[in-house]
Amino acid sequence: MPDFLLRDPESISATGLLVLIALILVLFVCTLVLSAYAVVMRSFHRARAKQTSELTDQWRDPVLSAVADPTLVPSVQSLVSDDDGVQFVDLVIEYVRRVRGEERVILRDLVKPFLPQVAERIHARSTERRAWAVQTLGTLGLPEYAAQVVAALDDSSPLVAMVAARALSREETPEYAGEVLARLDRFEGWNRLFLAAMLAAMGPAVSKQLRDALADENGSPWTRAVMADALRLQGDFLAGDIAAAIVGVAEDRDLLASSLRLLSAVGRPEHAAVVRPHCASADAVVKAQALRALGPLGGDQDIPLLVEAMGDPSPWPSLYAARSARDAGGKDVLMRLVASEHPSAALAEQVLAEENSL
Repeated sequence: MPDFLLRDPESISATGLLVLIALILVLFVCTLVLSAYAVVMRSFHRARAKQTSELTDQWRDPVLSAVADPTLVPSVQSLVSDDDGVQFVDLVIEYVRRVRGEERVILRDLVKPFLPQVAERIHARSTERRAWAVQTLGTLGLPEYAAQVVAALDDSSPLVAMVAARALSREETPEYAGEVLARLDRFEGWNRLFLAAMLAAMGPAVSKQLRDALADENGSPWTRAVMADALRLQGDFLAGDIAAAIVGVAEDRDLLASSLRLLSAVGRPEHAAVVRPHCASADAVVKAQALRALGPLGGDQDIPLLVEAMGDPSPWPSLYAARSARDAGGKDVLMRLVASEHPSAALAEQVLAEENSL
């Protein structure tokens, strides 16, 4: 018979009680240690917050004075110790976001000696620190730190890469457009219109690069769709022929829809021929965009087609058809529909009221 079966039940009970007491003591000690750690960390953060607040109060007025009088820049820099350089940059960048022109140049000069400390954080383990460093260098450190910001486009974190892309995608830095466009595919999970707006903000200096990327048949349909949306936001009329060529052959839904949207904004009447076939598309999105484009591109001969499309069971194609019928010169036709018992009478009345409210 096993030994533990021969032991006294009271002895077994006593041993179990001792084990339980030991476990409770261990948990109690762990709780004390964690509580002490929490208290220490809270005190540390409070002390750090107090120090930051005091430094901010100490620097604020001199920084504003330097903006008004650039000769004070060296004296303000002398107030900042090497250990506090990052905090000083963090303060100044808040002012940089609020100003333009000469004042921004002064603030950039003010933090220049401390940017190497910021650059060190671009290799930090923390994603948030790397993102902050990239954003700061992109705002205050170009072109001196351009290599570091461009390298961040390949960061393992999509967030850091996007911060780098936004920092480089500004009207005053069009020279970095090629670097951003070359890596656009890695942002495929991001909102396409957000990316298009980011690229469009770089201004007409990058429009040719956007047009070339749109026309590149070897590019991914998703990337080309972003280019089409960006060119539409820029109102780039030179992109009309490229969009028309794509509409004539494209099979990808997003690329086709974006190219049709682009045509609706920058197309010419001769482009209506490639748009009309898509007005009968089985895809409601493509059909809606084709009907939308036909209004500004088409003419009187397209009004019957547009009026017929107003009866489409999908809401967007029918709405765009009605608006296009109005824009193509069919206001009288729509007014007759309003006065009739036609199923599309209410829709006709709606789009006519839209025009009157503009």
